[in-house]
Amino acid sequence: MKTKETIAYQPSLVNPLPEILNNKDYNDYRNLLESIDEILKKSNIDLEFTAEYLEQKEKIRQKPLSSKQRAKIIREGIVAFRCSLAKILTKKSYRELSVALADSLLLQRFCHLSSLDGVLNVPSKSSIERYCKSFKKSSVDEKIRSLIKCATSSDNVLELEMPLEVGDVFIDSTCIKANIHFPVDWLLIKDCSYSILQVIAVLRKHGLIHRMRGPEIFMSKLTALCMSMSSETKKRSGKVGQRKILRKLNKLARVILKHGIRYANLLQEIGLEVTDLSEDEIKFIALRLNKMITLMPSAIEQASLRILKGEYLKNDEKILSAYHDDINVIKRGKAGGVVEFGNTLFIAEQENGLIIDWKLYKDNVKDPQATKESIKRMVDDFEYELDSLNSDRGCQSKMNDRLLKKYGIYSGLCPRNPHEYNKKLKDERFRKLQKRRGQTEARIGILKNSILDGSLYERKFDGKDLKISWAIFAHNLWLLARLPKLEIAEEKIAA
Repeated sequence: MKTKETIAYQPSLVNPLPEILNNKDYNDYRNLLESIDEILKKSNIDLEFTAEYLEQKEKIRQKPLSSKQRAKIIREGIVAFRCSLAKILTKKSYRELSVALADSLLLQRFCHLSSLDGVLNVPSKSSIERYCKSFKKSSVDEKIRSLIKCATSSDNVLELEMPLEVGDVFIDSTCIKANIHFPVDWLLIKDCSYSILQVIAVLRKHGLIHRMRGPEIFMSKLTALCMSMSSETKKRSGKVGQRKILRKLNKLARVILKHGIRYANLLQEIGLEVTDLSEDEIKFIALRLNKMITLMPSAIEQASLRILKGEYLKNDEKILSAYHDDINVIKRGKAGGVVEFGNTLFIAEQENGLIIDWKLYKDNVKDPQATKESIKRMVDDFEYELDSLNSDRGCQSKMNDRLLKKYGIYSGLCPRNPHEYNKKLKDERFRKLQKRRGQTEARIGILKNSILDGSLYERKFDGKDLKISWAIFAHNLWLLARLPKLEIAEEKIAA
């Protein structure tokens, strides 16, 4: 990227970190962050992020920046990138990370917040959230490709003991679960009703009051009906009772919906005049209220079809959550759950575990189709030189076998046909690659449970996709930081 050459940044002088004795966990954590810091400096990736941050600020201001303003934004860009990365590495919330930055000398140095005078300007939770959302997914993906190029280049920019090779690639898919409760039909009505009542309570608190009984009265009735519905599900003859309670729940929900529509219209008409809310706050509240108003009739209809009429809906027609968008019913037959709710993540790793290709799917996708798309991305778009492609039987298809043959890549895809599988087992190369393929399951576990928190809390798909890109970037940095370095290998030889 050419713009990184114009970035002039001099880190502040800082005091040395205290030496901590007899604490292996801390020293390992410190060595990890210091190794990641070295990788970012050698690859110039932090300067590339900063150059894009500076370009965004220049577009917003629409006028030339002074040298002082430019230096300030460059420093802010470095801090923004490092804080975004630290959030993934520490797995902390925005608030927790803000407190940790104020308290930890190690994190202060990693995020370029330290200074000799001891006076720190630590970003607040809102600033950290703004930092994390200031970088686009395409930008993060581009930096991951740059990091992969540095790790696999013969120039050995990162000074690894041995530069990595793409060579043998191992692929698999998994479900990234959404952070939702089990999508019971009548609970969707409860979620929509509660959200509308909560918004009304906020508006009444800020001065927008209209004729209706207090929201807390409706919440109390709603809670009582939900408790009754829950108790009916435990009875053998509970279907009759469920239908009676659902009719009451639907009636109450329609009343709440009418109040919600009335308040939405009033907010649009006289919100600025009557309340003490700003225009942006009114827009945000109206967006949330209108979403629930739009969703409520569909939730009522879905629950009525399933409970009152006994009809079944197709998976792609179901509403799974009142809050999370674009999540799917994924049937993978895993021991932990036959059915999962979330999005499919497809990844490809090379022999050392470096993730070189990935995609989070918005809609349901079958593994053979995802495999085909991954092959074309790796070979045509990124020009990786693959020796073999290996996976379990879920990714294998005749179409993919022909595609690999066309590209001259050895097919280590496990055949679905048992007879073909037995024939392939006679090939020593296939057996060796299939044995290594088992580690890809562990790689997915590391990415989902160690880098991420097991599920995605973001509600919009774009937010989930960006979080996955940051997780892949943090994972690859974590992996490269733990690999043997050239200087350490040379010291061992000299000794």
